[in-house]
Amino acid sequence: TDIHAAIGRSQLGRLQENAPRRRQIAEVYFEEIKGVQLPSVDSRAFHVFHQFTISVPAEERDSFVEQLRVHGVGVGIYYPTPVHRLPAFNRSSVLPATEAAAQGVVSLPVYPSLTESDLEHICSSVNSVAAAGA
Repeated sequence: TDIHAAIGRSQLGRLQENAPRRRQIAEVYFEEIKGVQLPSVDSRAFHVFHQFTISVPAEERDSFVEQLRVHGVGVGIYYPTPVHRLPAFNRSSVLPATEAAAQGVVSLPVYPSLTESDLEHICSSVNSVAAAGA
């Protein structure tokens, strides 16, 4: 929408300011979070972590998300449908890895205004839910 475009456009002006903080948040997640599959980042890449997406077993994802929300952690599932299944593509391809990935991904908060206390809470909540087996 026009409103989303205006917000997005204004955020582009803050990209240089926000990217380092997002990278700091991701470093904390990489160091502290256990029991889930963390994203992989090519050492040659400069990642700005617009999203920090972890993977959990597909059959546990909904429960995992629900439990994190009970802990007060806002999470997102940004791409629940694999691209090849979207109406614009209308493909009948069989892509089992893509299907599995879409069913098991969860994005954690990575917005620049997260505090150290917020990060500690998010990490401990993810670790607790992962250890409990969602």
